[in-house]
Amino acid sequence: MRQVTPRIQQMKNANKMIGRVLNSNCFSTLRGRLLYIQDEKCYFEIIENPNYPKYNHCAGKIEYLPEYMVVCETFEE
Repeated sequence: MRQVTPRIQQMKNANKMIGRVLNSNCFSTLRGRLLYIQDEKCYFEIIENPNYPKYNHCAGKIEYLPEYMVVCETFEE
């Protein structure tokens, strides 16, 4: 039987994190800055990754993740 990694909520409201950077493998450069939240979708601007520049040409694109995923993530300090 496959084990599922449980999602542990890190925050109640993702609005407090607007402008902060999230490291996630859901982004092509592995880094995104939270721009705004609308209809339970968190919109991120893809930002360059100095450690892994292979996909830095994707920087500037806008992607979204569902809010239920974002509240389980830890943002950079």
